[in-house]
Parts: sequence; structure tokens; C-alpha cells
Amino acid sequence: MSISIIIPVYNEELCVESCLRDTRRVFAHVDHEIIVVNDGSTDGSHEVITRLKDGNNRIKYVIYEENRGYSHAIRQGILLAEKEYTSYLDADLQYPPEELRRMYEYALRNQKMFVLGHPLQKYYRPTRRFISFVYNLLVNKLLKLDVSDANSLKLIKTGTLKQLDLKGNYGAIELEVLLGVVKRSIPIVLFPIRVQERIAGKSKANLRLVFSTFRSILGLRRA
Repeated sequence: MSISIIIPVYNEELCVESCLRDTRRVFAHVDHEIIVVNDGSTDGSHEVITRLKDGNNRIKYVIYEENRGYSHAIRQGILLAEKEYTSYLDADLQYPPEELRRMYEYALRNQKMFVLGHPLQKYYRPTRRFISFVYNLLVNKLLKLDVSDANSLKLIKTGTLKQLDLKGNYGAIELEVLLGVVKRSIPIVLFPIRVQERIAGKSKANLRLVFSTFRSILGLRRA
């Protein structure tokens, strides 16, 4: 059994080294590959990634000169994924690699095709917490889902993931994956996970992203 771990990076020079080192350590005894997608970073992320990649054949690296968005970065990682399962892990380590390893082992033991993390606690500021609450309320109501956090850590069989129609921008891929597995009658299995504060940098969430994702929800509802 094996896993492809996609790590999208946009100006994460303070986080990405810890993320890559921790992920390699946690999955050291698992057949895995790490696919780093540098989505137009303008800081020192490229230098950090290149240094860590040298001599490590488990790390694949893709870089774009311009920022094309989170969903685009994940789609490019999916194209390169070759292992049995695939997940994508944020470079800020809010979702620790240890929690992904637990999800992976659970999926193997129970032969699950798709597992969605159920955060036991979130370290959001009040405004971000309110936005998250409203967002997930709309997602569940408009898309007829029943999940606590649509954007949480995901683990899915790679073959299934590659068959999904993923084409949205910004954070739409999170919803497209959920709707894709539902349309294929694949159960959404919730798995409790620990979430921690990001180790450095700032969240990429902003009003532009919120409105763009809301438009994606409406578009997916009509689809």
C-alpha cells in the first residue's frame, strides 16, 4: 500500500522545511511520494524546497512563476500522483502529518475509499471562526452534504480522484471532491483528527477568497 502527498506552497518559506521534514519522518516506513507544487511564491520557498529535494527521490517538485490558485496547484499534483492513495497537506502544518498517517492506516485497515478529517478543535480567531461556520452551513444546506468541515484533511483512492471532474478555481476543489465521491455513491467517512495552530506565516483566507468560493458553491449547486 502507498500514498501520494501533495503539498501546495505559496510564500511558505517559514513553514515548508518543517512540513517536508516532518512528513518524510512520519511516512519514513511507508511507500510514499511527496509532490510539492510551488504556486508562484515570491519569497524564499523555492530555495528551501530545492535544497531539501536534492538527493531525495521521494520528492517531486513543480514550480509556476505566477500564482494560479490553490485548486490549480492541487490539480497539478494529482496529475503526478502514482501511489494507491492521495492526500493534500497544507504547508503550514495545521494538519499534522501524524494525523494523516492515522487516517491512512485507518483507511487501509477498513478498506475505505474516502476519508474526511473531523477536526476536534480549531485555532481560529473569532472572525475566521464565524466565516468557517457560515461557509460550512451554506455548503451543507445548498449542496445537501453533512460534514463538519468541507475543507478538512482528505484521503482518497488515487484512481477515483483522477476520475473526478475538477476544474474550479480558488478553493472549489474541496467541494468538487466531496460532490464527486457522493455522485459515485462512495461514503464520506469522518475520522477525528487533531488540528494545531499554523507554525508560521499568515492564513491565505480573505474576503476575495470567501466570495469566490461562495460563487463556486452556487455554480456547483446548479451543475
